[in-house]
Amino acid sequence: MFTGIIKNVIKIERLKKGTEDISIHIRLPFPVNIGDSLSINGACLTVSQILGNTSIFNASSETVERSSLSQLRIGDHLNIEQSLNVNDLLHGHLVYGHIDGVGKVLNIKEKPDSSEFSIEHPSELSMFIAEKGSITLDGVSLTVTEVNKKSFKVVLIRHTLLNTNFKYKKRGDVLNIEVDPMARYLQRLAEFK
Repeated sequence: MFTGIIKNVIKIERLKKGTEDISIHIRLPFPVNIGDSLSINGACLTVSQILGNTSIFNASSETVERSSLSQLRIGDHLNIEQSLNVNDLLHGHLVYGHIDGVGKVLNIKEKPDSSEFSIEHPSELSMFIAEKGSITLDGVSLTVTEVNKKSFKVVLIRHTLLNTNFKYKKRGDVLNIEVDPMARYLQRLAEFK
């Protein structure tokens, strides 16, 4: 489990793409062990191998199919977050690292102290996205400022923009979406009325 507060942005050193899965190789600025879970652009992935200073993460076909990981390239910047400890402060919101779908950047509007991103979302996620609700984009905990049937908006303050991979985002880029887990559970409960 994570908070959506990014502390590290890391470049991809190497990618190995199989027919359905993908292997991501990165150098982390902190120690990890095989079996540790990290959020990589919002997807919860496990350290499967350590070779010297390089940590290797494997994403299964299920994760690749639901996320933007298949579109990664060597040199891309990844948002990295270590898993939450029980005694940690929760600064963002509870993030599971289970990707619900892929969004696309429609527009970026620069403001004096922030940037407003318009994001196109898959239609099946519409019911889970609410104005003033939480959403996770590429692992970053954000608040939805406006929503309609096909898209929504979020505003990133300058600090968030400069300390995540959003500083490299441009129109047409894709990103991972995780809706607020509470919205998912409420929808499931409503199905049993």
